[in-house]
Amino acid sequence: MTSLPVQHLGRLLALAMFLAALVGGGRDAWADTAAAQALFDAARQLMAQGKHADACPKLEESQRLDPGIGTQFNLAVCYEQIGRTASAWSTFLEVAGAAKAAGQIEREKVARQRATALEPRLIRLTITAPEGAPADLQVKRDGAVVGRAQWGIPVPVDPGKHTIEAAAAGKAPFTKTVELGRAGAAETVAIPPLVAGAPAHAAAPAPATGATPPATGAAPPGAALAPVAGPVPAPPARPQMRRRSKGMMVTGIVLTSLGTVALIGGGLAFASAGSGDAIGDEFGYIEEGESAEDAGAALVVGGLVLAGVGIPLAIIGGRQVPVHPEKKAAAAPAPSPELVLGPRYAGLRWSM
Repeated sequence: MTSLPVQHLGRLLALAMFLAALVGGGRDAWADTAAAQALFDAARQLMAQGKHADACPKLEESQRLDPGIGTQFNLAVCYEQIGRTASAWSTFLEVAGAAKAAGQIEREKVARQRATALEPRLIRLTITAPEGAPADLQVKRDGAVVGRAQWGIPVPVDPGKHTIEAAAAGKAPFTKTVELGRAGAAETVAIPPLVAGAPAHAAAPAPATGATPPATGAAPPGAALAPVAGPVPAPPARPQMRRRSKGMMVTGIVLTSLGTVALIGGGLAFASAGSGDAIGDEFGYIEEGESAEDAGAALVVGGLVLAGVGIPLAIIGGRQVPVHPEKKAAAAPAPSPELVLGPRYAGLRWSM
C-alpha cells in the first residue's frame, strides 16, 4: 500500500478540526449534565444521612445546571425538612405544573398533595404603603424588590428574620426587621409616610487638603447641592432554564461522531485507491468487486449526511430554553428522535 499523500492528510485534519469546533458546544452540555448528576447523587446521600442543610445547596446548583422535575421535587422535600415552608410550598407547586405539562399525572398529584399539606403551616407577611405614596417609592423585602401589586397582599415567607426597606428620592429611608417563627402566623409591616431628608447612605464630601472645614450646619460658599439619585431598580430575576431535549442532543453527538469516523475512513480509502489494494477485505463491509475509490466515496457521502444531521440536532437539543410550566400545561412532551442503526444503513425515526 502506498503512503498517504500530504494533501489528503491536510484535508482530513482540517475536516476533523472543523467538526470538533462545531461539536464543542455539545461537550459543554455534557459537562453540565455530568456535574448536575454528581451534585444530585451527593445531595441524595446527604439527605439519607439527615444532612438536609448541606444537601439543599447542591440540589439548587444541580437544578441550575440541568433542570429536571425529579431534581426539583427533591429540592422541595429538602426545603421542607429544613423548615423553609414557603420555599417548599412554591417549589412543590412548580413541580406539579411541570409534571402536568410532561404528562406525569402521578407525580403532579403527589406534588399538589405535599403543597396542600404545607399550607396551614405557612407564615404570611403583608407589606402596606401609606396613602399618597410617592410614585418612585421602592419597597424591598430581604433585598428583593416588592412590586406594587404585592402591597397589601399576604405573601408566604420562610420562617426567620425579614428586613423591609422603603426609599424614595429626597426622602429619608425606612427600614424594619421582623422575626417570624410561629407556624401559621401572619404579620403586617406598615410603611409610614417618608419624611423629607437626604438618604442615610449619602455621605458629605471630604474637605480639600489644607482647607478649613465649614462650621456645622453651614455649606461652603458657592457650593451647589448635589441631586439625590433615585433608587436603582434591581435587575429582573433570571428565569429557570433547561435543555431543549437531552435525547436530541445525545442523538446529534452520536451521529456527528459516526459521521466523523466515516469521513476519515473515506479519506483513507481515497488515499489508498492508487495502490490497488482492496479495503473491503480489511473492514468486512464492502462487497466483493467494489474498488477502494467507490468505498471511499460511499463513506464520505455517508459521513457528510450523518454529520449534517447530527450537528444541528446536537446544537438545537443542547440549547438552554426558559421553563414555563404554566404554558401548554395539557400538551404532551415532544417525542425525541430515535437513532436506527443497521449493518448497511443509519438513520433517524420520529414518532408523530
